[in-house]
Amino acid sequence: MGRKYSVSEATYVDRIYVPYVLIPLWQIRLKERYGIEVDRDIVRILVEARYSRSTWKWHRAIKRVSEELRKRGISAAHASQLAHKLVNAVASL
Repeated sequence: MGRKYSVSEATYVDRIYVPYVLIPLWQIRLKERYGIEVDRDIVRILVEARYSRSTWKWHRAIKRVSEELRKRGISAAHASQLAHKLVNAVASL
């Protein structure tokens, strides 16, 4: 008969495990290099994107960071620009 294969219902490829130690280290790195202080939630999103190897996760990270910034009262246009700058900064490190 052959093998039976199960199809996963998950829409993501692999969940990236982020050790809790990396989040404060990346906060310090962003503070030293760019002079910006970033919240733990946003840094977690950025670190997940940094250690993944696909382009669509970068775009998803930009979207998630801008949504997080909009929740905190920043306008949509400014949140989108800031999210692009943050993700590009993390990508270049």
